[in-house]
Amino acid sequence: MRSITGRGQAHLRSGIRLGGAICTACGLLIAAPAAQPADTLCGATIVADLKLDQDLICAGDGLIAGADGIRIDLNGYTLSGSGVGVGIAITGRHEITICGGTIANFAAGIRTNTATDVDIKHIEFAGNPEGIDFQAGSAGNSVKENVFRNSTVRGIMLRSNATDNDIKNNTFINNRVGILVFGGIDNTIKQNEVSGSTLAGIRINVIATGNVLKDNGVSSNTVGIEFLVTPTGSAQGNELKGNTLSTNGCGLKGPTSGNTLKDNVYVDNTSDTCS
Repeated sequence: MRSITGRGQAHLRSGIRLGGAICTACGLLIAAPAAQPADTLCGATIVADLKLDQDLICAGDGLIAGADGIRIDLNGYTLSGSGVGVGIAITGRHEITICGGTIANFAAGIRTNTATDVDIKHIEFAGNPEGIDFQAGSAGNSVKENVFRNSTVRGIMLRSNATDNDIKNNTFINNRVGILVFGGIDNTIKQNEVSGSTLAGIRINVIATGNVLKDNGVSSNTVGIEFLVTPTGSAQGNELKGNTLSTNGCGLKGPTSGNTLKDNVYVDNTSDTCS
């Protein structure tokens, strides 16, 4: 397996602007050498800080995080796929930062497995069936100030044993589902804007518990927030507080008994609640 280490090294400070946000990095930044075609990075294992200097187009997987404590800076460029593979894969790694560009047209934009303290910010996820897939053991990760659009499955997936993740100040536009809390525990979903979802803005599965949904704006979705019903019941022990559900077909769907609902606002939904 190829690894990318210290070619094209430079000590510098950079500011990357994406949708009005700045991704700022200080330290060792590594770019693909100018004479090397960008697509030779596809499938590479990254073991030191990486800063792109051009778009990267991959037929399969994109990049693999291969060391702890590294930064992958897209630097305003696009990492794009062919509809398959994973844009950036992180397995068993810690303290990874991914920032400042676009990840488009992979089966999953970013996938984490047993990864902790991953910081994902100022990324636009465009046209990936799944934007971010948090698999088992994904804990203490941060997803802030990103844009998720046109995901045909969901923008973010929190699977079983994905815990203590912070999803804050993101924008979700025209996805099938914005966020699915499938089996996540003790995650925080706060101050996000979720609109145009064809199935539901936020879905909470039966085994999800201890999650906090707070101060989100959920608007113009087929369903705003949905508690899924299965043969074994529906989710318990979650908190919905201060969310604004507006102009949805149904604002809040499914049984909410056993969860805490406080200070949520319903505005101009076809139905504020439905079963």
